[in-house]
Amino acid sequence: MKERIKAYARSRGLSLFGVAPPERFAGLPENVNPAAILPEVRSIIVFGAPIMRGDYRGVEEGTLWSFASKYVGQRLVLELARFIEQEAGYEAVPYLAHFPRHAPRSRPVAGRPAHNVMLSLEYAAVAAGLGEISILGQLLTPEYGNRNALAIILTELELAPDPVFTGRLCDGLECGKCAAICPAGAINLAKTVSIDIGGRQTELAEINYNLCRLCPNGAAPDFINKVGQEELMYEFSGNQPQIVETSTALTRKNVPNIATAVCSRTCLDHLERTGRLGLKYANSFRDEAPWLLETWER
Repeated sequence: MKERIKAYARSRGLSLFGVAPPERFAGLPENVNPAAILPEVRSIIVFGAPIMRGDYRGVEEGTLWSFASKYVGQRLVLELARFIEQEAGYEAVPYLAHFPRHAPRSRPVAGRPAHNVMLSLEYAAVAAGLGEISILGQLLTPEYGNRNALAIILTELELAPDPVFTGRLCDGLECGKCAAICPAGAINLAKTVSIDIGGRQTELAEINYNLCRLCPNGAAPDFINKVGQEELMYEFSGNQPQIVETSTALTRKNVPNIATAVCSRTCLDHLERTGRLGLKYANSFRDEAPWLLETWER
């Protein structure tokens, strides 16, 4: 059944596909755990498609703002979930198929985590074997680097899990190009945390997202994922109140969209130049130094 689902996903242009067992989420707080949404979950399916490199071109040139989304369109998510239910006869929950703009105006159900339970696409993708998380907090896949749009389906259908990716794409502290290019100095490589995802250690830099939100170099608000619990792994959080609020990409739910920001575009250029990615282009992504504006120039 797994190959049938995967083939259907590919027929819909979803070339990223992986399966994680619920055990790889064991130990996470209830408010970020798939089992809190579907207690009988047997498989967490993470799938997606590459964001076109052309979506980055206008921002790279500074002439067209077209912010790339890390979310798969809801129609495709619903189609795949419907395929699973109709072909396999097991319940399938499409996570983020209908983007929650407002939480229900009600009290939390007694004995259960407060709504909305918020899953991390990046955490789930690593658990499903799709790639690794960069020190900047973005999913990197061997084929597309940080150009990934993702979605999750939770199902009672038990599928063979995929092995966790063991390769290395991000050079982390040895590189630091993403932090060096940030005019606001929002990425603090001197302060990192390490988390375990399915036995794979992931190191994340602390980021001041209040500075990040003001970035005039390609960042944008995340207009979708604004509702739910504040923290993922709060014991690792470096959050401070108000203006100096800092955290990692996996410890805050309201993270700005930095897919086309200069830090992410620099990461993409580095991954392509060092030959890390499977998908090759005839021309290089960047052929001159990127334009930069200071935060106060917004």
